[in-house]
Amino acid sequence: MFRRRQGVVQNDTVARSMRKFFKHLENSAGGNDRSKPEAIAKEYGRSLWNPATSKLVDDKRQRRSRFYIGLSTAGGISFAELTKRVALVSDTLLLSHDRTDEYHHLGESSHNDGGFSLRTTRYGMNCPDLAELGRWILDAEPLLKAGLAWYLPRYSSSVYESYSFPSEGHTERAPVGAIDYLISDGRAIDASGAEPIKSQLVRPVLRIDLPFVAGVDLRSFSEITIEEFTSYSSFRDFLRQSLLDMDTALNAVQSDRELLKLGLEIKDHVRSTRSEMETARRKKAVGVTGAVIGSVGATLAAVYGPALQAAIAALGATGGVWGIIHAAAENDTRALRQDTWYYVWALAQKANTNII
Repeated sequence: MFRRRQGVVQNDTVARSMRKFFKHLENSAGGNDRSKPEAIAKEYGRSLWNPATSKLVDDKRQRRSRFYIGLSTAGGISFAELTKRVALVSDTLLLSHDRTDEYHHLGESSHNDGGFSLRTTRYGMNCPDLAELGRWILDAEPLLKAGLAWYLPRYSSSVYESYSFPSEGHTERAPVGAIDYLISDGRAIDASGAEPIKSQLVRPVLRIDLPFVAGVDLRSFSEITIEEFTSYSSFRDFLRQSLLDMDTALNAVQSDRELLKLGLEIKDHVRSTRSEMETARRKKAVGVTGAVIGSVGATLAAVYGPALQAAIAALGATGGVWGIIHAAAENDTRALRQDTWYYVWALAQKANTNII
């Protein structure tokens, strides 16, 4: 349905680390086996133990990006739904679990301090559901490999010397400053003095009605986001600007009203896009040079006559508007794919829903 967009990188440090992990999976025995998501989650945890985690966390702190958002969850909140929402306003999304979640042993690492004593560290990570985490890692693979998202394991460890027993309990290794908010019961709770700008983005995007992502699975969302990265980036800027323009002094009722208005505005843009292209299909237009989107008058497409005419002839009555658009896109009509609303429309089309 979509052409693969190669080479998209939002955060180079995260992208390199995640690509290294997936390459390791492909080369390991069993490969990238989606039937074993729990094993995938454990392998991910092992791959980031020690220096890899420190490097990624240091990068997060040093960048000081206002749109690099770190979230820790409590209460079994779905990573998939959280990702599809917060990725619409973040440069890079960091997800982690709470330290109170179930502990899962991952392995041991040993170190000789130069003397006769061998120090061994037993380590694991806190996670409520390893299988669900593994599925998230696999479904969000395109986002991870582009540096748009990653998972920070909440490690715990215990250390013992040679000929001694492991110490009672575990010592938590929680990177300071990596997490901005704890997400609990759908609300964002300040975890580390995050900048007000992040709050103006995270809290409302968790509440606003976004039906065009609700009906799309995470894997499809990830692929469309990468494949339509230019349009995604444009829509992300629009949504950020809209949320930042909202008055933070509004009370709860007023705030809900403003979010409802924004949600309706997005629906209107997508509905206008759909209407324009369906009109073009019905009329079998040959020279569509500037379909107008909604009330803002932005150009959705510059579809050349011969390309559209060929698509209509090939697809007939069964191909539908999306087939025409896809065929036109294959003929290098770049303006179509770069428009702000193309990305949202693509998600809505993938969801195949009438909610918009």
